[in-house]
Amino acid sequence: SISYLPILPPVWAALPEDKELYPRPLSITPPDVFPLGFDARCSCGASRSVTEPITVLACTVYTLAQAFSTSIEVQICHACSIGRRRYVGPDCRAMGFLNVNNRTLFSHSLFDDYTAAFTSSETPFAAWVSVISRRYLTMGSAPFVSADVFRAAWFLFADLQALTGDMTCPDCGPHPEDAIWDGVTLAFSRKQLLGSLCPPTTVFDEAPTHDSHYVYQQHLIVEPDLRKALRHVVNGPSLISSPVKKSRATGVEGMAEEEEAELAQAADVKAAEDLIQRIYQIPIVRDRLTSLCPGLGSLFQKHFGLEAIDAKIRPHAVYRELFIQIAAEESALQMIPVPALTNLLHFCQNMSDTNRAQLLSLPAVYNILKHHLNTAPQMPYPPELVDTLNWLTTRVIDVFDRLISTAPPLEAPQVIQEDPWQESGCYYNMPAIRLRPCYNRLKHDQVNEGSKRGATCSKFYGQYGQQRLTGGIMCVWCTHSICYGFHCIPQGEGRNDVFSAIITCWPQAPKRVIYDFACALGPYCMTREPHFFQDTQFVIDDFHASGHSKCSPAAFLKSYAQVDPRLARINTSAAECGNGGISRIRKAVSYMGQKRAIVFTQVFISIWNRVIIRKRRTTS
Repeated sequence: SISYLPILPPVWAALPEDKELYPRPLSITPPDVFPLGFDARCSCGASRSVTEPITVLACTVYTLAQAFSTSIEVQICHACSIGRRRYVGPDCRAMGFLNVNNRTLFSHSLFDDYTAAFTSSETPFAAWVSVISRRYLTMGSAPFVSADVFRAAWFLFADLQALTGDMTCPDCGPHPEDAIWDGVTLAFSRKQLLGSLCPPTTVFDEAPTHDSHYVYQQHLIVEPDLRKALRHVVNGPSLISSPVKKSRATGVEGMAEEEEAELAQAADVKAAEDLIQRIYQIPIVRDRLTSLCPGLGSLFQKHFGLEAIDAKIRPHAVYRELFIQIAAEESALQMIPVPALTNLLHFCQNMSDTNRAQLLSLPAVYNILKHHLNTAPQMPYPPELVDTLNWLTTRVIDVFDRLISTAPPLEAPQVIQEDPWQESGCYYNMPAIRLRPCYNRLKHDQVNEGSKRGATCSKFYGQYGQQRLTGGIMCVWCTHSICYGFHCIPQGEGRNDVFSAIITCWPQAPKRVIYDFACALGPYCMTREPHFFQDTQFVIDDFHASGHSKCSPAAFLKSYAQVDPRLARINTSAAECGNGGISRIRKAVSYMGQKRAIVFTQVFISIWNRVIIRKRRTTS
């Protein structure tokens, strides 16, 4: 376009920190003649000449209500070839207009009106142009332009509009402690993919190589059969019972009473066999736990042993939760991350009330200590429990030491030359300060994670886009629903998207990463960069908790919020609120090329953030 100077954001989305580029025009009525100012130029980039004569051309100006026929001053551009007949023309931004080609101009308010429409509700270009065309007919104006012409002009306008400095929450600062990540099904056709797309997951030739390798046996209990047997005993119906209740297979239309009786009998037999198997496993599990840690075996025997069953002593829920987490198919660092490990060590060395209060980051341990304090104040910390806690710390220290021994510290931040975000599809409020390292000893490092998220989790990745579409975008949000950036995913969402975005942009890892599949993300990050992520907690938000049937309570934020009221105030649905808004442009983006899809997404998210920031400042 002829216009090239940056344009102010819409007045209804302006922020106090926006640069005052020029006085915002009060009138949207075009002048009789657009004068050729000193900021005039040609679309090729050539500036005006003080010696070249000025020519006046007829032009059409499109506003919100009607089209105007007026004139514009131009100069012949001698930098362009004679056959092109291009002209140097005025920028016109100070008057509130976009000069497309010296023949066609649009008012800024017209473009802002479409931006307001598509960011408020699903509004394709064609539908909005149809509305404006009818308005023009009502006003007795010349016809409005076609949808294709307006679409091209709007993207020219979007490239110039200064929607910057709005990817940071005023309350959370440039690097939020609680980073909420979520993939969004906002995709365009794979046929439109260009080689310029460069997500943070890209490994460049000049990227550093790290010798991190897989660390096996990270569980608290190394033996998989013992973990399975322990879960089998502590889960399920109470072993203090009552005869097996008869099941009824009802509600199946057309089923005869004899068939119902047979199914009920089969269910009763299966339940009885399971009950017997659980009871049979109790002494075996006790002995094997005792060999690991005598206190752990005693704790199990006291609350789940045969003597407790004979005495009809039902185990309290806090013990069941503890053993479920100990037997989880997860790294020991999921239950006891490094910051919590430090607090647990302090408590084991000095079992004071002050140190006990610091164990809120370990809900399973904190709840047991609280239970003992309430039920047996004369002996709040029994020897078997103390022995178990010491064993837990030893086990977690061993896992962490093996992790950090295989990985060097991450490189210091540096200035990274980035491609324009319109080309790379990577737009974050923080500049890139590192290249994603190459991990040659991790053979699955760059493998696309298209289906199941982790080997031990029961939940699968959603189908982000159909076969013909890209993988959508990965967004990061703060707890106030402010988006801190996004990047386009060429194929499918995976843990690598979150890991790489943090590694390349964050000077220091977030205190808490909330992600749909944090249960798999935590080990992924700790395997590669344990020094960088050692103080980060990975948890699943409430919205995405369903489907994680094999994950222990240590993987869910709600487990921590139940003991720490401060965490209950974290708005974990912030990302879903933002994703719900982004769904308004899903259909429009699916028909766009790569660059337009990226720009359209950036404009939407920028306006979304600005509206929320303005609303928060108004309410506060």
